[in-house]
Amino acid sequence: MFGFSKTTPNTDDAKAAAMAAARKTVRDTIHELAMAPPEQAERLTGRLKSYLEADKTLPFDYKQKARQKARELECNSNMRVADKLMHLAVQLAADEHLSERTKKLGDARRYFSKACLLGADQEWRKAFDRLNETAMMTGGVHRAGPSRAKPLDTAPSNPNRAKG
Repeated sequence: MFGFSKTTPNTDDAKAAAMAAARKTVRDTIHELAMAPPEQAERLTGRLKSYLEADKTLPFDYKQKARQKARELECNSNMRVADKLMHLAVQLAADEHLSERTKKLGDARRYFSKACLLGADQEWRKAFDRLNETAMMTGGVHRAGPSRAKPLDTAPSNPNRAKG
């Protein structure tokens, strides 16, 4: 009566269309997060969180799952880059480029700490620590002469008797 009705089909359709558009926006943002570098992933996660806070059409559990997925993808992005930098640091250490190795190790540790804050697996953390130890102990240790571990070889060489 007097133009007030409980629900009209148009408002239900509008709500469904708004919910579908919101879900599409969330899916697109999460799809962008999948292979984004860490800095971009952090920006996208922040943008998604603010969008979800402002949105009134999506259900709470959907928002919660979207936030969790975004956090997981941001963590994966940081883990991926930290791992790549750590392997590069080990390679640089093996090639005796110690100053470059140190820079890569610092960058890798920064991404590692961010990944740990975002909930990286304990197994990955242990593997990263082992690789970090490997990178730190590789390279840079050369002695010009004999040492206690490798003394001077003073024994006469044996002639090769097999060649007649």
